[in-house]
This record gives sequence, C-alpha cells and structure tokens, in this order.
Amino acid sequence: MAGHLDFYFFYGSIHSYLSVMRIGALASAAGVEVNNTAFTKNDVKMNYFWHDVERRARRHKIPFAGRAPYPADPELLALRVGLIAAQEKWCDDYSRATFHDWFIGRRAPGVGDHVEHILASLDKSAAPIIARAQSAESERLSKEATDAARELGIFGAPTFAIGAEIFWGDDRLEDALAFAARR
Repeated sequence: MAGHLDFYFFYGSIHSYLSVMRIGALASAAGVEVNNTAFTKNDVKMNYFWHDVERRARRHKIPFAGRAPYPADPELLALRVGLIAAQEKWCDDYSRATFHDWFIGRRAPGVGDHVEHILASLDKSAAPIIARAQSAESERLSKEATDAARELGIFGAPTFAIGAEIFWGDDRLEDALAFAARR
C-alpha cells in the first residue's frame, strides 16, 4: 500500500454513512491502507443536514431511503462492537452492514437487537462479542479513540487523518486519499 489514513467516524453520524459506504473501494483503488476508528461524539460538535446527505448519496449512487430512525446507538454498543471489529480487522464489513441496516433497513444502530442482527449477518457469535463490548476493555478502547480524536482537533464525523493533517467531511474523502497516496 502506498499510504495510510486514519478514518474517524461515529455510528450515529449520518455523514459517516456516506464515507463508510465509499471508503473501502476508493482506498483500495488509491493504494491506501485505512485504519477504522470509531469514536464517541461526547464533547465533539456534530452537524446533521439530511438534505445534503440525500443529495450526496444520489451523486455517489449510495442507497438512501430518507431520514434514518433515531435514537442511534444511545448506549454506544454499536460503537464498542466497532472498536472490537477494528482490532480484529472486520470493521469494514461490520460498519457497512450497520449503516446499511440503519439507512435502508430502518433499524437504528445499537437499538433493540440491532447489533445481534448485524453480527449474525456476518456469521459472528454475538454473545462473546457483546460481552467484550460491555467490558472494561471496550471502555478503555472507546476512551482512547475519543481522546485521540480530540488531540487531533477532530470536531465532527467523518474525519480522515494522515498524521496530523485532517480532512473533515465526506466531501473531503477523495482529497484525503490522494494526500495519503502521495506520502
């Protein structure tokens, strides 16, 4: 791989949906390795503009069924499973399935049996993963990811970081990949 990019996203961010659905193929084509980092929105300003997401989804040919249901990930279970998935290198699949189910299947991340449903669709055993997601290990991973985002000056999701250089917003994904590929 030519470059490396850290992808910061939040499972409750509508703009993260667009990037999660696009980053895998684009990064592969650019020869850029992606490190997925889910972080919490605590103390981080988020802006939600549904009309912008719908317009961008159409432009990038990403399925979009209108406003996704809320609340999203109120207990941060989807996020914590995502942190474990990132450690075990299956975060891409987990994140795409989670966001697809939210925006197309109309099932909000981390609500009801959503996480179990997603894990089953990925042939993952839900009980041990959810137990890990509810453990002190997961709490530590979440704190570390959010602290790292704050240290970089990240104020929203999605954000792409190459070293200390940050690119905020799905509309900057291609710029971030080009920058990472040149390094």
